[in-house]
Amino acid sequence: MNTEQNGQRAVRLDLLKALAITLVVFLHNAELNPGGVIDNAFMMLCTSAVPVFFMVTGAIQLNRTGSINYRRHLASIGRLYALVICWKMLYAAFMHFFYAVPIDGSLSNLVNYIFLFQEIPGVSTGHFWYFQALITLYFILPLLRLCREKKLLLYLMLLLFVFSCVTFDLDLFFRLLQKLSGKHIPDMMLLTTLSPFHPTYAVYILYLLLGKCLYAERGKCARYRRFAPVCIVLGLAGLLLIKYLQSGLWSWQGVHIVSGYYYASTMLIAAGLMLLFVGRTAVSAPEQWIGRVIGQHTLGIFFLHLLLYTILDCTLYPHIRAWNSWYLNLLESLGIVVLSALCTILFRKGIRAFTAFFRRKF
Repeated sequence: MNTEQNGQRAVRLDLLKALAITLVVFLHNAELNPGGVIDNAFMMLCTSAVPVFFMVTGAIQLNRTGSINYRRHLASIGRLYALVICWKMLYAAFMHFFYAVPIDGSLSNLVNYIFLFQEIPGVSTGHFWYFQALITLYFILPLLRLCREKKLLLYLMLLLFVFSCVTFDLDLFFRLLQKLSGKHIPDMMLLTTLSPFHPTYAVYILYLLLGKCLYAERGKCARYRRFAPVCIVLGLAGLLLIKYLQSGLWSWQGVHIVSGYYYASTMLIAAGLMLLFVGRTAVSAPEQWIGRVIGQHTLGIFFLHLLLYTILDCTLYPHIRAWNSWYLNLLESLGIVVLSALCTILFRKGIRAFTAFFRRKF
C-alpha cells in the first residue's frame, strides 16, 4: 500500500510537470491572435510554468532525508552542465547547416557560447537561462536542505518574499501613483540593495522552498484543494491587470508581461496548480500514462521543442497563420510536446540498446 501511494504521489508531480512543459511550449510557440483576450489570458497563465518547475524541484530535492552525498550531488551538477553544453553545440550546428546561420568561429566566441551561456545571433538558446538558474540553485541545495526547523524556514521564506514579490508589486504600485499624480515617487526597487540575495535568485529560492512545504504537507493539500481554482483565478486576474498597467493592453498583441516571475500573482497561480495536483486523492490510468510519457521526459521536450518549432515556422506555420488563435496554438503545442516526448523515448531506448550491445561485445 505504501509503495502504491508513493508511486501515485510521484505520478502527481509528473502530471504537474506535464502541464508545466505544455505551458512552456505554448508560450514559445505563440502562434496567437494578436487581438485575442483569451490568447492573452493563456499567455499570462504560461508565466507560472517555470515557477512550477522550480517548485517541483524543491518538492523532490528538499524533502529528502539522510545525509548529503556531496560527491554525487556535484556529479549531478556536472552531468546537467555537460548536457547543456551538448545541446548548445547541437543547436548551433543545426542552425548553421540547415538554415545557414553564420557562426563566429573565434575561440573566445565559441567558449563564451558553449561554456558561459552567451547567445549567438540567429541561434535560439535564450530559454537555456533556465538551466543556468537551475545549476546555480543546485549549488546551494545542500544549504537549503539544512532549513528543517519550521521557524527558520518561515523566516527565510518571509525574507525572500519581501525582497522579491513584495518589492516588485510595490514598485509597480508606486510607478502607477507617479503616473497618476505626475509627482516623483520613491523607487521601491532600491529596497533590493538591502537584500542578501539577488532579486532573481531570491524568487527562485522562494519557489523551491514553497514547493518543499506544499509537498511535505500534501495531506493537508488534499483538504484545501478546493481553494486551488480560487488561487489560480485570482493570480491570473492579477497578471492580466499587471500587464494592462505595464502596456495598456488587455489583448495579446505580441507583448509579454515584464518581470512576470517576480509578482505575487504568479506565485499564487503556481501554488494553486501545485495544490490542485498534489492534493489529488486518486490518479486514473490515462493520467498515469501521461505522467510517464510526458512528465518523465520534460528535459528532452524542453531541449527539442524549439528545434521543432523552427522547422514548423519555416514549413507549416506560414500556410496556417491566417487562423492563428489560442486553440490552434494549443493543438500545435500538444503536437510538439508529444512528438518531442516520443523522440526522447526512442533516443533513450536507442542509447540503452547500444550500451547493452557494447557491453556484450566488449
